[in-house]
Amino acid sequence: IARASARATHTVNQLLALARAETTGRTLPSARVDLARLVATVVRDTVPRALELGVDLGVEGDHEVPEELQLTGNPTLLQEMVRNLVDNAMAYSGPKGVVTARVLVDRFSGVQLVQVEDNGPGIPVSERALVMQPFYRALGTDVDGSGLGLAIVQEIAQQHGATVHMEDAHPERGRPGLRVSVRFVAKQASE
Repeated sequence: IARASARATHTVNQLLALARAETTGRTLPSARVDLARLVATVVRDTVPRALELGVDLGVEGDHEVPEELQLTGNPTLLQEMVRNLVDNAMAYSGPKGVVTARVLVDRFSGVQLVQVEDNGPGIPVSERALVMQPFYRALGTDVDGSGLGLAIVQEIAQQHGATVHMEDAHPERGRPGLRVSVRFVAKQASE
């Protein structure tokens, strides 16, 4: 009963996050966002859950984005996007998993990249577009979830003019892991 209740609560929260992300023509409240600090905050807030799951969670890359390159966006939605990426990575990497979040900034073009990488089973290339659809769940996984996490990531990225790309994180290993990259284009950084 407790597990079913937790799943139902998680699904409702995910549906609310998706509804917030889908603006349907409304303008999002926005502010200057330092993606590096935002990602570090999400990782720091997620450490207790990572310890509970036995996951090695870390952050790499740029520690701050120069003020002139900070993008304009909705901080709440961007935090939700990163939280979904980190939560998915932790869930699928399992105990003794390794999850790394990073922010990379090209100081010449202004392009910013948020990546979350794990050492889990990965997602087959044939299913990568499908997992971005609401409620799609890959067969053969025993991870609790509603199938909304990556749909939320996709929606929030689109709202911010960003693109989402998936690739094997460790193709040389038996468990290839997954690296999800969200690329924010330069025009967002120059606003």
